[in-house]
Amino acid sequence: MSDQKTAPEKISSFGATMTSNVNEALQDAQPAMNRMGHRVKDELHNLSESGKDVYADAMRKLEKEAHHVRVTTEHLIQQSPLNAVLIAAGTGALAALAVSWFMRSRQP
Repeated sequence: MSDQKTAPEKISSFGATMTSNVNEALQDAQPAMNRMGHRVKDELHNLSESGKDVYADAMRKLEKEAHHVRVTTEHLIQQSPLNAVLIAAGTGALAALAVSWFMRSRQP
């Protein structure tokens, strides 16, 4: 008797072999994939922490700059109140002019 397989049997055997090979490859790759996943997770955590640090530093610098501007403005007002009033009036007038111009440009 000959040991020849029919086409469907050959296909079935080939499919079983392929499935076995793929499962074996997946099992071999699983530890490496787990290590890679942990590495990516750690890097994302580190990136998140460094982002928080950068944000906190920027906020401290902004608060320091705002405090400096406030102190400088207070000093200017105390040293020359008339100039401060004139600057405030001029700024208000320019803002009103800009708003008026903007509102007129939007009308058809």
